[in-house]
Amino acid sequence: MTLTPRALGAPHLNWAIPIPASIGGNGGWFYDLLRKAGVSSSLAHTLVEFVLRPLEIVLVAAAAWVVARFGARVVRRVVLRIWSPAASRSSSPRAASRVTTAAAVMANAWRFVIAVFAIAIVLGMLGINLTPLLASATIIGATVGFGAQTLIRDYLSGFLLTVEDQFAIGDIIAINAVTGTVEDLSLRVTRVRVADGSLVYLPNGDIRQVANTSRGWAKAVVEVSVPITSAEGLERITDVVTQAAGRVASEAAAAAGCTQAPEVLGLVATGGGSGTLRVMLRTNHTHRSSVERTLRGAVVGALADAGLWPEPTANPAN
Repeated sequence: MTLTPRALGAPHLNWAIPIPASIGGNGGWFYDLLRKAGVSSSLAHTLVEFVLRPLEIVLVAAAAWVVARFGARVVRRVVLRIWSPAASRSSSPRAASRVTTAAAVMANAWRFVIAVFAIAIVLGMLGINLTPLLASATIIGATVGFGAQTLIRDYLSGFLLTVEDQFAIGDIIAINAVTGTVEDLSLRVTRVRVADGSLVYLPNGDIRQVANTSRGWAKAVVEVSVPITSAEGLERITDVVTQAAGRVASEAAAAAGCTQAPEVLGLVATGGGSGTLRVMLRTNHTHRSSVERTLRGAVVGALADAGLWPEPTANPAN
């Protein structure tokens, strides 16, 4: 629609005022409703652009948040309901942890998909044509390759961590200089709760080496300082320590998984008329700390009862 000078009563002026097509009746149902109510074309267009469209964007964002939040809960419950019975029948002690981890990863994937759809809808509402963007796969790929390679690496690493089951929620792991319990695992980041209660976020792409202390067996290692006076005395000390460790192993066999005989490695360090004796007992990761405390107490008590525990050095008189 164009208003010419002749229509405005100015026959001697040769100029024109272009009117946007959206104002000329192409503004949607809200625009038509305002026009029927007697609102001017420019005001109707302003209301559509600065009132209705932001409100629609807010509604889309709110709906996406609701769908992502509650949909993730539904996905998690469905996965747990389908796979939990099979995990309970499985003989693997890690089946339940794998199910929990898989449910968390699928819930995060659901949130990611909803976010992508919401962004696409908002861009369409803003008048941005997505067809050239989708058609320009080469340009987008190059841009992603140079600008978002770290993010892509995080997602690929998270996918591989989940597929390979390197660790699961509830495992105690050591990554780089961080040691703690895995609280959540997504495709991009792993959350680890350390001993002091801090929550550490580790991007999956930065994970190069993982020490999982929640799988298989572990060894309780105890070192005690003993006096060395002679070869016969060292042999007697070794016998006392072996018997004490054997009693601990027999008592903790069922509860802590101490199914093997203890290993008394002998002296691992010497100096000043004494030496360090190392004892190891195979157990599981859950009870390793408690077995170490019990083993240390039993060894020291047995040495003290046999009179082989070193006497404390008397402080010189002041």
